[in-house]
Amino acid sequence: MTMHEEDLDLLLVEDDPSIGEFLQAAMDREPGYALSWETTLKEAWKAWEKRQTWEGRPFTFILLDLGLPDGDGQDLIRRLRAHGGEQSLIIVISARGNEADKVRALDNGADDYLTKPFTIGELLARLRAHLRRRSVDRSTESPHRVIGALTLDDFTHTVRKKGVPIPMTPKEYQLLHLLVMNQGRVLSHRRILHAVWGEHSGDQAHYVRLYIKRLREKIEDDPGMPQYLTTEKGVGYRLDDPEVSQ
Repeated sequence: MTMHEEDLDLLLVEDDPSIGEFLQAAMDREPGYALSWETTLKEAWKAWEKRQTWEGRPFTFILLDLGLPDGDGQDLIRRLRAHGGEQSLIIVISARGNEADKVRALDNGADDYLTKPFTIGELLARLRAHLRRRSVDRSTESPHRVIGALTLDDFTHTVRKKGVPIPMTPKEYQLLHLLVMNQGRVLSHRRILHAVWGEHSGDQAHYVRLYIKRLREKIEDDPGMPQYLTTEKGVGYRLDDPEVSQ
């Protein structure tokens, strides 16, 4: 399936008319995208519920501001994720650029975070990256997952790079598998820690840093200039396919 063989419907939740009008006009010019625009949490929730009830399919993307007239966009992220909204990709677009807000949004279930001001080119690149990740998700019937020169075998828990086996400990494989399954998505330190080491692992972020370092030494051509494992400073990590341009 090519990127525009399915309807790519976006819900924008933004109370600033200048930004809303800019994004509405920009997305109207992009083939394959259809944007709906709401200015409050209440109206956004009603639009989402109507979409689920009457059309039976989710918005592909939700572009969400955090500072809204009737509350915090963080609450909408949690509510969507708790009520069957896991199929929509949530991208926060906010003037709040501090680490705490980014981490909180990602922990609540956001897939990405763009700090205002941003260009339409950057937004579209992020959308394409998430669509690529979704389009290459492997069938659960296939044990092999391929990204760039790497091949992961879910049956044997082994990794090969250009056909050459790479030794992996169980935890290293579990971490790499988590990142591959969320290709293009920023995962916070806490989400990684809970997924790999369990919800009772406490504040052990150094585990994540240590194992990311180990993975880079094993899968990167140059660990000092990683092409697969990208650091989002103060937030977490993202795995990308270096063979696919943004």
